[in-house]
Amino acid sequence: MGKESGAVNWKRVLILAGAVIAFTIGSGFATGQEIIQYFTAYGWQSILVILGFAVAFLYYNFNFAKAGAEQHFEHGNDVYKYFCGKYVGTFCDYYSTVFCYMSFWVMIGGAASTLHQEYGLPTWAGAVILTILTTITVIGGLNSLVDAIGVVGPIIVVLCIFIGLVTCIQDGGNVAAGLDVIKNSAYAGAEGGETIKNAGANWFISAASYAGFVLLWFASFTAALGSKNKKKDLNYGIIGGTVAVCVAIGLISFAQIANINTPLSGSDSTFVWNADIPNLILAMKIWKPFSAIFAIVVFAGIYTTAVPLLYNPASRFAKEGTSKFRILTVILAVVGLIVGLFLPFRTLVNVIYVINGYVGAILILFMLKKNITDLLKKKKKA
Repeated sequence: MGKESGAVNWKRVLILAGAVIAFTIGSGFATGQEIIQYFTAYGWQSILVILGFAVAFLYYNFNFAKAGAEQHFEHGNDVYKYFCGKYVGTFCDYYSTVFCYMSFWVMIGGAASTLHQEYGLPTWAGAVILTILTTITVIGGLNSLVDAIGVVGPIIVVLCIFIGLVTCIQDGGNVAAGLDVIKNSAYAGAEGGETIKNAGANWFISAASYAGFVLLWFASFTAALGSKNKKKDLNYGIIGGTVAVCVAIGLISFAQIANINTPLSGSDSTFVWNADIPNLILAMKIWKPFSAIFAIVVFAGIYTTAVPLLYNPASRFAKEGTSKFRILTVILAVVGLIVGLFLPFRTLVNVIYVINGYVGAILILFMLKKNITDLLKKKKKA
């Protein structure tokens, strides 16, 4: 990972931790939709989902960073061949590239829903603004990307933690009632057997799916960081980012549980459990003008994840800095804009993230297999 010796550069650690946070906190996370489906839907077992995710997240990111530092891959996605072999690795390479691009569609949908729900803007407005900002940043290259999202990331997670913490303090007494609502599927306004969307049949599947789809985002990104940063700096950054994200998830999840049947102001059909942007309802409950501010923060969170998700497929098929790279970035951005505008946001999160999460979970098994095989080879040589 570059130079191994020397003191830890804490400024760089904070930027790298911020990049990890920012990449994780995208439209699904910042809006609260992702947390509803992967954590809140399981009641108190959301704690188990968080722990399962944290262990897997640290495990595979340390592996990706180490592989990137040692192998100096020509393309970040070559990390799949390193862990899975030529054929499975090639499949995962292209699959993850497609998935990252599909996740970019989710970011477009999230941006459109956020500005529409909070400000009443037409759905195309948020989508177009995000597309323009993301395209400009990606064309700037990897270093520009990391610096941009590394600064924004900590701001977003601090505000997410603030909302979760304040809401838990205000409504902590309602957690038991919220857990009972989830257990008995007693959701306000539910019609015709409608219930909360979830990522899988139980908490373990949800944890594996969540860790899995995030893996597909981070593989090439972390491998690239591993070749350009000191080992200590990046490892501390990964740990710091993981802790911050998990604390934010826990607080927001229990804040949502305590307000599971809280309605959107002025609506008798939209509640925290079925809203596109449940976190805006929580923000509005703290202080009505705050939701308008938080909507900007949510949008920033969407932007910080959209950037690397667009960078991944563009850099996979064109060399950064070339005319081909810039043209491909613009084309992919425009196509993503069109698709993201015509598919419902909740459906995008539930289908794209969940299905691809299972693929990512299988990749963790390949990684475990390689780690065990390498360990046995070392012991044999010794």
